[in-house]
Amino acid sequence: METKKNLIKNVLLQLGNSTEAKYYLDQYKNSKQNKFAVVKVGGNVVETQLEKLVESITLLYYLGLTPIILHGAGPQLDAEILKRNMPVNKIDGLRVTNTETIELMQPVVKDVHDKLCHALSEAGVEIKSIFNEVFTCDFMNKDKYGFVGEIKFVNMSPINDALEQQKIPVLSCLGRDDNGNVFNINADFAIRKLVWESNPEKVIFVTPTGGLLNENGQLISAIQLGSEYDSLMNEPWLHSGMKLKIQQIYQLLKPMPRKLSVSITAATELGKELFTHKGRGTFVSMGESINQYDVIPANLKLKVISLLESTFKKKLKPDFLDSLDLESLFISETAQALAIITKGFNGKPYLNKFAVTPLAQGRGLGKAIWEKMLEYYPQLYWRSRSNNQINSWYFRKSDCSCKHENWISFSIGMEHIESMQCMQKAHQYQDSWEESAHV
Repeated sequence: METKKNLIKNVLLQLGNSTEAKYYLDQYKNSKQNKFAVVKVGGNVVETQLEKLVESITLLYYLGLTPIILHGAGPQLDAEILKRNMPVNKIDGLRVTNTETIELMQPVVKDVHDKLCHALSEAGVEIKSIFNEVFTCDFMNKDKYGFVGEIKFVNMSPINDALEQQKIPVLSCLGRDDNGNVFNINADFAIRKLVWESNPEKVIFVTPTGGLLNENGQLISAIQLGSEYDSLMNEPWLHSGMKLKIQQIYQLLKPMPRKLSVSITAATELGKELFTHKGRGTFVSMGESINQYDVIPANLKLKVISLLESTFKKKLKPDFLDSLDLESLFISETAQALAIITKGFNGKPYLNKFAVTPLAQGRGLGKAIWEKMLEYYPQLYWRSRSNNQINSWYFRKSDCSCKHENWISFSIGMEHIESMQCMQKAHQYQDSWEESAHV
C-alpha cells in the first residue's frame, strides 16, 4: 500500500499543480457516468512503450479509476506478414483481410493481448482478459475487404462484470459472427461502437506521436470538430490513417453529449493530459457554440465581470460595462472565454478585453473565440501589458506590433499607416482596472 501511495504522490508532484489534478480527479469520480474512460491503445505502443503505458494505467487504477482498454496489433501483424512474404493491401485505410491473413491474425493479436495483460497484472493491476467475446460482426464488404467486420452488436456483460469487480477489462479488436467466423475490426470502428454502448466520461487514444500533427509536424493542442471538421477534411496534409482517425472521432462524438471529448496522447503523458488544464496531447471535442451580442444581456453581465476579474486577477472599475462603446461581445456557451470589441480610433474595432480560463485554453476555446471574432472583424487592433504571458501568441496572430513603455499594441488586417495610428492611440487609453485592487 505504501508503494501505491508513493507512486500517486510522485506522479501528482510531476503534474506541477495538485489543485488542477484534484479538480479532474473529483470530476471523474463524481461523474454520473458509470464508466470512467475507454482507452484505445495501438499495437505499436504495446511494442515500444509498454512500461510507460503500464505505469500510467497503474496510476489510474490506484486512484480508483477503472478504464476499459481496447488494444490493436497492427505493427505486429505487419511484421509477421512481411516475414512470410505475404502482400499487405489496404483500401480506404482498412486492411484487406483474406482467409490466410485472418488465420495468421488470431495468434498475433493473442500474443499482444497476453503481453499487455501480463504486464498490467505484474504491476499489481487486477484485470479481466476479454479476448473475443464483445463484438458480434458481419462482413463489411466481403468482396472488397474480406474478413473485415462491421459490428452489429456489443456485448457489454463481460465488461460490466469486470467493472463491478473493479477489474480493468482488456479487449482486442477481433469479432465473430453467429457462424463462428472471426473478423478483423478496425480499432477506430471498434472504439466508436464501444463508446456508444458504454457512455464513458472520457475517451483516450494512446499513440506514439502523442497527438495529431499538423503539416509542419507540430502537435495540434485542441480541435473543435463542430467548427473545424470541414476545413480539416480539405487540408492536403491530412490523409490516409490520420484522416480516417479524424473522421471516426467525428462520427464517434457527433451523436454523443457535447461534454464528451477524445484525448490523443502518449503513454508517458497520460497523467498530464487527464489531470491538467493545458493537457499534453490533442484534445478533440465537438466544441461549444460561440455567441455574439451587440449589447451585453443583463443575465450575462455578472458572468462577464466574473470571468474578466478571475482571469486577470484584478478588480474592474464599477462603471466598466456601462462605459463601453460596445461593438460586440463574443462569449462561449459555458462563459469560460470571451472577447469584447468596442468602437476604436477612426471607426476601427478595438479588442478591449480577451479572456480565456486555463481550462478553456486546453479545450481550444480561445482559438474558437478568436476565429469567430475575425469573421466579424477582419481588421482589428488591441493592446497588452508587456509582461502578459500570452504575448507570444498575440505576436503570432498579429500583422504588426508596437511597444510603448509598459504596453505592446497589436493590429491585424490594416494598412501600415492606419495600423500605426491605431496602435499609438491604444497606448493612450485609460486603464479599466481599479488601482491596487485584486480579487
